[in-house]
Amino acid sequence: MGESLKRMPRLDSLTGLRAFAALAVFLHHATAYQESPGWAGFITNAGDDGVSFFFMLSGFVLAWNGRDSDSPGRFYRRRAARILPLYWIAWIVGGAYAIVADHQRLTSMLPSAVLLQSWFPQKDVHFAGNSVGWSLSAEMFFYLMFPLVFLGLRRLRSRGVTIVLLTALFFVFAIPLTLQPTEAAGIRYWVIYLFPVTRFFEFVVGMSLAMILRSGVRFPVPVAATASFALAVSIASNWMPRYWLLVAATAIPFVLLLASAADADRAGKGSVFAWKPIVKLGEWSFAFYLVHLVVLRVVIAVTNRTVPMPWWATSAIGLVIGVAVAAVLCEYVEKPLEKRLRGDDRLPRSLEV
Repeated sequence: MGESLKRMPRLDSLTGLRAFAALAVFLHHATAYQESPGWAGFITNAGDDGVSFFFMLSGFVLAWNGRDSDSPGRFYRRRAARILPLYWIAWIVGGAYAIVADHQRLTSMLPSAVLLQSWFPQKDVHFAGNSVGWSLSAEMFFYLMFPLVFLGLRRLRSRGVTIVLLTALFFVFAIPLTLQPTEAAGIRYWVIYLFPVTRFFEFVVGMSLAMILRSGVRFPVPVAATASFALAVSIASNWMPRYWLLVAATAIPFVLLLASAADADRAGKGSVFAWKPIVKLGEWSFAFYLVHLVVLRVVIAVTNRTVPMPWWATSAIGLVIGVAVAAVLCEYVEKPLEKRLRGDDRLPRSLEV
């Protein structure tokens, strides 16, 4: 794969899929933070899978759009411009809410100010402040490693890249099977779910898959089929041990979904996920992910004190407000700041994650 890298087509279906991954995380939190029927919590319990999908998707899209002319410095600058402004805004708002509502200490939030929280096994550190920010802490490590791994993948033949993909998948399965935590706490849980080094394997899976498809390999499987399979496995994973549900259960379904969606877009077939309104929601998904939990908790707190509502009503209100806030932040804060910070070093925003 050492040939010159050509410009790759847009993958709108992958952007649209981001919206559904963010929705899965939202629904997981919506049932976890309020009283809800057992069946609702059971179905949405697998919402953690959305984070795993984001990690694979991130590696895939960055490798899909990798450029010959790029340098690590330029890549890091684009990533910082894309991530940091909105992250810090959410850090301030989420941190303020955590101090007031949860009586958290500011000192516990300091690692998250510089995106280092996932390196700490202590729960009151890696989930401090705007707790969803832990995944961005892991992503920053992925970005740090990306130029080196991308260079290595480019120098390998297709067979070598396939071996990398299978090896990364092996570790995605082997680590939880080896550690088998019995609860959502402790060192073993942290290693499986939050430690950036172990979550890096999902990112490498996405990168390797993108390089295989870039080489011309086709995967003409209907997106509807792979999406249905991924959803079915995600729900079925609730019958699996918790340690299996966190990462490994949906790894292969997500690989198939990414491959089929990318192949459909490349062939000009597209999918329902490439529908413009869904793509727009996908563009807002980063902002939504960062603010959704704070918005949801505020809605729950306000309605509980004023007009108590069933869980589904507060969830619907939180979802609508969260999307509206995300739209404003994305269009009027995130995009303008990113454009200014990038300067002339621009890749079309629709091509990035």
